[in-house]
Amino acid sequence: MKLRNKRVAPFALACLLCISGCNGTSKDGGDAPEVSIGQVRFALDQKNFGEAAVLSDRLTAANPRNADAWLAAADAKAASGSRLAALAALENAINNGMRDAGRLDTDSYLDTLRSSDEYQALLVRSGLVESIARAGDTSINETSTGTVVRAGDVSVTFPNTK
Repeated sequence: MKLRNKRVAPFALACLLCISGCNGTSKDGGDAPEVSIGQVRFALDQKNFGEAAVLSDRLTAANPRNADAWLAAADAKAASGSRLAALAALENAINNGMRDAGRLDTDSYLDTLRSSDEYQALLVRSGLVESIARAGDTSINETSTGTVVRAGDVSVTFPNTK
């Protein structure tokens, strides 16, 4: 029995050293290859909205200060039906430098968000649209594509005639 105990200790130590050397990362130190905005856009174009949302999470984790990454994430979240996550990603895009209201107005993935109070409030708060009038559940906002009149859940956009 004494001889067996002398063998167990070095074996246990060797096992612990081997296990501690395994940290689950790849040889380059990262958990997975870096994701590009192009990959997220490609997944969106292929209508792989769930994959686009997952890729956008990895993209924004790797590039937390990139407005374009956050906008791609907002598109992916909106396309996958995650309205609140899309609004949060859009707010991060704006907070990190997205100032092009025209680009937001023409982004087809954000169509489902445009009629929401949260979307309009975000744009007004960030200074991307000018609130012309607001009373109760009604508002009139000037955007780059035209004037948006909202009353309750009805929204009408009048194109610019300039």
